[in-house]
Amino acid sequence: MTPPLRPANRLFVAADLPADARARLARSAAEVAAAGGGRPVAPESLHVTLDFIGRVDPPQWPALAEGVTEALAGPALRVGLGPLRARPRSSRARLVARELLDPEGALTEWIQRVREAVDGALERSPDGSRPWPHVTLVRLRRAARVDLPPAADEEHMFDISRAALYDSHQSPGGPSRYRELIAVERQPAP
Repeated sequence: MTPPLRPANRLFVAADLPADARARLARSAAEVAAAGGGRPVAPESLHVTLDFIGRVDPPQWPALAEGVTEALAGPALRVGLGPLRARPRSSRARLVARELLDPEGALTEWIQRVREAVDGALERSPDGSRPWPHVTLVRLRRAARVDLPPAADEEHMFDISRAALYDSHQSPGGPSRYRELIAVERQPAP
């Protein structure tokens, strides 16, 4: 049974991170924020966005819940921590993220599968953007130049074995809070 949908919902699908990867990323976020400013993402909020959905009308909720649940199922994925990246560019960054290494392309394929399920359930046209597997670490209030150090633990490998559909509650002046609506545990890789 899926929980009811808030009228002012703001939905996204994300892969959850294991504790060791989350701790590494939280340390990296604190270092980047201390060196260049910005607000580090709270450790409990670190995740890999698979698809940002936005607001969904309540009548669309059952089809979305079913499609996302199916798309999230499958084996655990092995990924690695890649380099730090400022977006949209280093000279006018709005965020700093850690790219994820996806050596077999499984994470990229998973993102595409989730997007297709969401597009089908909501009857929306694909946006055509390419997946960018990453974890946002720091958000800047206004665009600024950011000089990034090399990531010390680049290529640290870990498994992603859980994903969920979340509702993001915006907090005035503070970080968003995420309410889990649907969660799927992925099976260990053979």
